[in-house]
Amino acid sequence: MERPGKALSELCAASAWEMEQLGRQMQALEDVVLDILERGTAPTSQELRSLQDFDLVIQTLAGLSGFYKRVQAQVDDAGPADLPAAAAGVTLEKLRDRLRAASEMANT
Repeated sequence: MERPGKALSELCAASAWEMEQLGRQMQALEDVVLDILERGTAPTSQELRSLQDFDLVIQTLAGLSGFYKRVQAQVDDAGPADLPAAAAGVTLEKLRDRLRAASEMANT
C-alpha cells in the first residue's frame, strides 16, 4: 500500500458512513417498535417489513467486525494491512463493495 495514511483516512470515512447509516436504521427501528407498543395492536405488514431491517443491521455489524478482525490479523502477522483482501471476506455484497471502493480510492 503506497499511501497508508490515505488508506486509513478512506477506511475511517467509509466506517464512519457505515456507522451513521446503522444509527439511522436503528432510530427508524426504534420508532417502529415504539409505535407498535404504544398502539398495543399487532404490527402491520409494513411494520413487519420494516422490522426485518434488524437482520440487516446485525449482518452489517458482523461484516464490519469481521473486516476489522482480518485487518488486525494482517497487521499482527505481516505488518501492512491489505484492505481489499480484508474486504473480500465480507459476505454482504454491498458492504464489501463499499469497503473495497474506499480501499481502491486510497491506492490511486
